[in-house]
Amino acid sequence: MNNYEYLKFYWNYIDEETPVVIFYEIDLDNERYATRMTEVFHNRTSVPVIEPGFPFITEAPVPTVEEINQEDDFFAELISKEEFEEAYHGKHYFGTIQFPLNKR
Repeated sequence: MNNYEYLKFYWNYIDEETPVVIFYEIDLDNERYATRMTEVFHNRTSVPVIEPGFPFITEAPVPTVEEINQEDDFFAELISKEEFEEAYHGKHYFGTIQFPLNKR
């Protein structure tokens, strides 16, 4: 049985083509590779990333929250499976996309 972690990853705003929030479903039994992922853009459009034929959506393991939060332009937090599913299946994301003020 697989063991998953759900992560919300904020990326300090760069431009309209770069996602500002990324959601990951991380397989803890398989070296922290992401099995599903969705990107949220500045206009709140939510786009799932799909890689047909591959078991993982990332080319490398996803860092831990602690590792991500060491970088100035990134902030991550653990979230519930329900929050992940809402973002993954929605066309627009209505939750927080603002980069945390304490990281600026």
